[in-house]
Amino acid sequence: MILYLFKSTVCLFILWGIYKLFLESEKIHVFNRFYLLLSLVFAFTIPAINIEIPSATAETNLVVFKKTLEVQPKLLQFPNRAELPPIEAQKAFLWVHYVVILSSLVSLFFFIRFLNNLVTIFRSTRTNPVIKWQEAKLILLDKKILPYTFLNYIFISREYYENARIELELFSHELAHVRQKHSLDVIFIELLRIVFWFNPLLYLFKKAIQLNHEFLADEAVNKTYHDVSAYQYLLLSKAVQTSGLTLTSNLNFQLTKKRLLMMTKSTSNATAFIRKAICIPLFIALAFCLTEFQLIAQEPTNLKLSSPPTVTSASKPHKLTKEDVNYYNALVLMRDKNGVNSRKYYNELTEEEKSKNIKVLYAEKITPSQEEMEKWKDPKMYGVWINEKRVRNSEVAKYKPSDIAEFSSSRVLKNALNYGKHKYQLDIMTNDYYENVYIKQVKESPTLFIDEAKKKNN
Repeated sequence: MILYLFKSTVCLFILWGIYKLFLESEKIHVFNRFYLLLSLVFAFTIPAINIEIPSATAETNLVVFKKTLEVQPKLLQFPNRAELPPIEAQKAFLWVHYVVILSSLVSLFFFIRFLNNLVTIFRSTRTNPVIKWQEAKLILLDKKILPYTFLNYIFISREYYENARIELELFSHELAHVRQKHSLDVIFIELLRIVFWFNPLLYLFKKAIQLNHEFLADEAVNKTYHDVSAYQYLLLSKAVQTSGLTLTSNLNFQLTKKRLLMMTKSTSNATAFIRKAICIPLFIALAFCLTEFQLIAQEPTNLKLSSPPTVTSASKPHKLTKEDVNYYNALVLMRDKNGVNSRKYYNELTEEEKSKNIKVLYAEKITPSQEEMEKWKDPKMYGVWINEKRVRNSEVAKYKPSDIAEFSSSRVLKNALNYGKHKYQLDIMTNDYYENVYIKQVKESPTLFIDEAKKKNN
């Protein structure tokens, strides 16, 4: 979650910076509107995307080490290394738990405030006179206010309306907000601010969106009346008043200067094209940098950390012997009479150690039942790998139990990349792969096991 928030914040900052530097000052308001909205959607979705890339090849050592982890007896896991991760994970969980609760409470506060604003607005539509006008509804208020807009409602002063003291340009300006559905943009950014209230960039995006709305509405007015100077003078005379409601579109003194300058600005087609074209490689580059690309062949090493829910071949008697494998450079796992674990390479063993009973660690053949294979088809329960390749769960139906030489499953932990997608990772080897790839790798780079504690117990 922390990485996701970091990526989304960086993305928002870059997109907002590009907007301020290259787009806001140009007269391409329709494009800017969709740029700002797309930036918000992009920044909060792209970092959450996880693309799985099957690895075409894998180093022999990685494959053998993965299988060694699968069949390694639990007693060979060194206590200090096995116990520390759960403790740290528990502390992290408690810390994240409290942060999530606090953040949710703050979000709840902002959500209640948001609902209160909505209730205030809609109460005004029911308790005051309503006049239908073109695509909008005029709500006549008893207060002396400047017109402001929400959805298809235009709120105006009843006294000003009855005495014809509201200029047609102001009506046209608010009607442009209604026609172009600017309120939907504001509602969208407000909902994002409720969830991600701690992200200051959303406040900057809201200001940019609302300013662009004013540019669009001003452009609509000037296209209708063709008198920029008169409209500018009108805005200056009205800019000192405001409605005070954050969900509405209205005149604002702080925005007036930028609006007046924008009315007299012109942007050539070539400039507009270049500025728009800049955005295409920008979004492509950000998508490539922020998307989580995952090599499937690397996952099992991280995931084989818990007891599998199904019976695996780890506990089966070993059939390969030391003489069957290239043991000279093999890794040897040892457990002495006191149960203390250690490891050496075979060429580091003493002659006495070499003479002891040495077993080869590997996954012996095991055949699943048809009932087990039916369960594997559930994508919510299992993520399936066949012969080291990630496949769809439906691929299991292509095999019979007799086609499978070995299988093992493990629970997906919270620190795994695929956590939340399925509960267990299932690794399957077919007969051909088991004999011609896996056993060959075991023989070339074996892991051996000397267990003196077992002798003592016997």
